[in-house]
Amino acid sequence: MAALFHVIAGAALIAAIGAWVVAVRGGRSALVAERMSGRPVGAGSYVLLAFWPFAVGRTGAAEDADRVRSGKAAIAFFISLTVAIAAFSAYTNLTFKRDHAVPAGSTPSAPASAPSKS
Repeated sequence: MAALFHVIAGAALIAAIGAWVVAVRGGRSALVAERMSGRPVGAGSYVLLAFWPFAVGRTGAAEDADRVRSGKAAIAFFISLTVAIAAFSAYTNLTFKRDHAVPAGSTPSAPASAPSKS
């Protein structure tokens, strides 16, 4: 069962990386389209592309298509990341060894009697 969660976590991380790559490629094409149409593209747009590509979009007629694409990529990214975290949590819960819960030393064979006050 732990191996299944390990595979799910890996697949979800790969899907999250894929959604990030889709957003970067779409943002890069949006910046190129903005530059080709004569609109200024500053260095801040490229910084935004590197750190949060889901926010990069273009203006004009193709703006709606970019919003749909980046919205879908953002949703896929967050769902994949959530599934990866949940699967990793289940994997660690199934494979974690609790050494501190085992009593240390030998256990007595009979309970010790309480000292008398007489």
